[in-house]
Amino acid sequence: MRRGGWLAASFCLLWLLAVLWPSGVKGEKETEETKRLAVVTADRVNVRQGPGVPYHPVASVHRGDVYRLVDVKDGWLKIEWEKNRTGWLAARYVALAKETAVVQEDRLRLRQEPSRDGRIIGHLAQGETVLVIGEEGGWKQVVTEDAIGWAAASYLAPAEARSISQQTGTVAADSLNVRAEPSLHAPRIGRLVRGEEVDIVEKKPGWYKIASSTGLGGWVSSAYVQVKGGQANEKEAEVPQSAGRSLPSIIAPSDSRLYADSWTSGPVQALAGKTIVLDPGHGGKDGGAKSVAGVKEKELTLGTARLLKNKLQSYGARVVLTRSSDEYVPLSARVAAARLYQADAFISLHYDSAADPDASGITIYYYDRFADYELAQSFQGLFRQLSALPFRGIAFGDYYVLRENEKPSVLLELGYLSNRSDAAVVATNGYQEAVTTAIVNAMRHYFQ
Repeated sequence: MRRGGWLAASFCLLWLLAVLWPSGVKGEKETEETKRLAVVTADRVNVRQGPGVPYHPVASVHRGDVYRLVDVKDGWLKIEWEKNRTGWLAARYVALAKETAVVQEDRLRLRQEPSRDGRIIGHLAQGETVLVIGEEGGWKQVVTEDAIGWAAASYLAPAEARSISQQTGTVAADSLNVRAEPSLHAPRIGRLVRGEEVDIVEKKPGWYKIASSTGLGGWVSSAYVQVKGGQANEKEAEVPQSAGRSLPSIIAPSDSRLYADSWTSGPVQALAGKTIVLDPGHGGKDGGAKSVAGVKEKELTLGTARLLKNKLQSYGARVVLTRSSDEYVPLSARVAAARLYQADAFISLHYDSAADPDASGITIYYYDRFADYELAQSFQGLFRQLSALPFRGIAFGDYYVLRENEKPSVLLELGYLSNRSDAAVVATNGYQEAVTTAIVNAMRHYFQ
């Protein structure tokens, strides 16, 4: 999929356009904000000091990351990968963004080719923002953090383009939370005060990604930032947590944000550099449990793992999935992944089933009292705080992926598909956001 002929041809065409595109010329559909944006199309790409393999790597970027394009030379693209810092990427791993789009249909099929006969390689969620890098007929080629593929253009609506301009703003609220992601459910990583000036480095509907003079960077509600020609909402901003509580900011350097902690004396890097293997249970011929409404465990676990992967990566972790699509992976191969990648932690994700239709809640399983139990304990306090489902506790589990695992490992049962109420809850976006945030915070506590 990622190295197919159709994709190679697209890269070549887009690279030639970048070379031949006259400065200041605007295409029919490209906007001023998107036409000079470079989109990473491979899982992991080195940013190098110069345009060539002999040059030393200075950073790594990942699929779906977007950067301002500065220059093109001999099959290499120069990008601004941090504010006022540039580097070079191999052009074959980069495409030029034509526009941003918002998905209008839930579970929109993503196909390998621009045709209804094309193999389905994934699904897009309603409201998801994607980068468009190509068009053919009634199809648009898009890049997400997990895949590159074609989606029906009729289900994609134009979105506000990601802005890499150096626009500035002023905080228009007494206290404004800074979050790790553009979501009210994302962890708070700091706060700004009224009158503080910030650089706006990216925009999403309702949110600005900002960088402050103190080094604090993250996402804030755009309603409380006054920009030139804009109006800030003067009502009271979201109240931050008490300054007496420690809320360490653990942001990945590759995300162009600095390590900063407003309420502790020094930087905290609990997840930075840690390798976490996520194991979405079941897959392929092994569907796992199934709810009365037809929700399959194998689909839920993969969706949870993808969301969790994105959140862990935003805190600097190296995340490996034992499967990234609907495929059957033997239990031995799942365990082997933990050994191969020298995992600091292994988390197997599941949704439970029982003969008793009233069985409900979340359970944490461990095998080795010495190697696994401390990791299991890291989850219990946060799972108890989840109001959507009851917490059933920590239990011994003689499961292959735990028993044969040399690395600290747990198996999480995140709700019962055999329970009508649980099944309805776990399939919601709200629950998925809440439970993955709890898992991320548990891992932060475990590694601190």
